[in-house]
Amino acid sequence: MRHDFVVVGAGVSGLTSALLLAQNGYSVALVEKSDRTAPLLRGFSRGGVRFDTGFHYAGGIGAGEPLDVFFRYLGLSDRLSCFPFDARGFDTFRNLREGFEFRFPAGYGPLRENLMEAFPAERSAIESYLRAVRSAIDSVPYLNLDAPLDPKGALERVFGSTLAEKLDSLTGDETLKSVLSTHCLLYGVPPEEVSFLQHACIVGSYYLSANGIQGGGLSLATAFDARLEELGVEIHRGVGVASLSVAPEGVLRGVRLDDGKELRCGGAVVTVHPRTMLDMVPEGAFRPAYKTRIRGLEDTVSAFTLYSVSDLPLPVLAGRNLFVLPSAGSIRNLGNRPLEEGPLYVTAAYARPDDAPRGFIGIFPALPETTRAWDDSATGNRPGSYRRFKEGIAGRMEHLVKRYCPELGEATACAEVSTPLTVRDFGNAPSGGLYGVKHKVGQYNPVPLTRVKGLYLAGQAVTSPGILGAALSGFMACGNILGHDRLIKGLKACR
Repeated sequence: MRHDFVVVGAGVSGLTSALLLAQNGYSVALVEKSDRTAPLLRGFSRGGVRFDTGFHYAGGIGAGEPLDVFFRYLGLSDRLSCFPFDARGFDTFRNLREGFEFRFPAGYGPLRENLMEAFPAERSAIESYLRAVRSAIDSVPYLNLDAPLDPKGALERVFGSTLAEKLDSLTGDETLKSVLSTHCLLYGVPPEEVSFLQHACIVGSYYLSANGIQGGGLSLATAFDARLEELGVEIHRGVGVASLSVAPEGVLRGVRLDDGKELRCGGAVVTVHPRTMLDMVPEGAFRPAYKTRIRGLEDTVSAFTLYSVSDLPLPVLAGRNLFVLPSAGSIRNLGNRPLEEGPLYVTAAYARPDDAPRGFIGIFPALPETTRAWDDSATGNRPGSYRRFKEGIAGRMEHLVKRYCPELGEATACAEVSTPLTVRDFGNAPSGGLYGVKHKVGQYNPVPLTRVKGLYLAGQAVTSPGILGAALSGFMACGNILGHDRLIKGLKACR
């Protein structure tokens, strides 16, 4: 059977792309290497507690906000139950050295007020920063449905100022800078590398609103599955892509799977890591300069992650997250510090969706190089030296969480630990980067259109990390197929 399109990869980008094409009349096949779609969204359970891995909370999902509009257009909204995080402070920033805390409230107005109360001498800097964030979001198509499609926006991410440069131009207050850089932990690029535009597009959605989904990432994955079935998308699970078939004239003809099956198609949307994509295309399909650029892309930091269960409820994490920095400068040089000197992000885990948290997830940024000695080992067959290393890391993380976050109490116990190798193997991330390819000033990431006719790229590497960024990449890629005006008109009808 010949399909109009094959979508490679069933993460949020691939799922979004498959739904967009199918609900606009195309026959679609979806290929996923894992035995389930959206494997990272589904998380896992230990000790009766469910731990999310690919989703913790979302920005911009309030009524009429970008992610809400995306989900309405995709036919997902009626299958999801969202709940607001604590409007008085959904994220708490904690600077241990200065003994300073700041709570991020929902909404630009309350955020402005809280910042000015905490930093009364920095009113001008705060006004300028928030105005610049809103202006940046308004410039991005699909995040602002009235924004023109302008290729200069992509160049701004490459050649514009970094977040650190922007903040340095506004204020000399290091504590304020660290507060406004806190959410670098949500995308794994330090402020001295990420463009201000990229940072604004991510954090700006959280400044609008912060929400969770009842049942976490598993509920979102289930909603996608139901919609795929409803639209008749053919899904190939548990099989990878061996190669893309490209005719001599540079036109995509099909997708060959690892099991030998070939899916003939008129086009494909590939959402895997760009370096993995290069291994799928035949020699000569791309120019050498393009291949060199893609192979040289830097990935984000990775992480050591502690998954803990609690004998007692943890209401302090209900609708709230903690961001802990040993000092104001800890957010810089992200990942390239000992655990004891780097930042920590703590979020809730639930035994039942409608109950208080009964566990937590503690994420410590780290470089993939920290586990390089065991790169040749496989999941389930690691050497004893790795297991001992992992046990040592677990003990250090437990100690730091209890020291940094005493409000979590003493009734917690480690249920699981992940390392950069875990991220590499379970996240299909070639180097173990937690959020895939970096979006940094000076690095030109791939765009949806390629030299191969009929081959389109989507994924976090193309736009930005997170649920919103991944979904956005699907819209950007499919807009080149369906027409951006057509998609934007449909989205406007869903506001």
